[in-house]
Amino acid sequence: MKTIHAILVLGFSVILSARADAAIADSLNGKLVTAQGKRFAAYDAKQLAETKYFAIYFSAHWCPPCREFTPKLVEFYNRLKPRHPEFELIFMSRDNSENAMRDYMTGDQMPWPAVKFNRVADIKKLGQYAGKGIPCLVFINADGEVLSDSYVDGKYAGPNKVLRDIEATLK
Repeated sequence: MKTIHAILVLGFSVILSARADAAIADSLNGKLVTAQGKRFAAYDAKQLAETKYFAIYFSAHWCPPCREFTPKLVEFYNRLKPRHPEFELIFMSRDNSENAMRDYMTGDQMPWPAVKFNRVADIKKLGQYAGKGIPCLVFINADGEVLSDSYVDGKYAGPNKVLRDIEATLK
């Protein structure tokens, strides 16, 4: 009887894992945009269905350390993404307005999708990963397990640490 129970538990955890993969993409459906010139364009979250790894970027236009780090992140993403379609970065703005968010995304040429400004507070599934300050980069798998974080044991380690961990994981 214990063996059957173990098989059922294992089978159940596999089902949960498959649901978790879809849950991240599903939770973002209709809530993502990309910067297209001076405006936003809708981003179809269904494109994330096969994504195995996500980096969640919490940042803002008004934040000097963010403005310093973002060009490095853009370069990293542009180099990494073509070789790793199983990876995607999602921007969670901490800007004070939609216009500031758009100016930040277009000015720094962020090529990744972002949660719509007016929906950031609604996306608790991703918001739970936010650190105490910005810039904050968090690397998770499709099950939502944190693989690397700008905060380690409550102390700020910074987003460059996360970039190194992403690269090591995707090698």
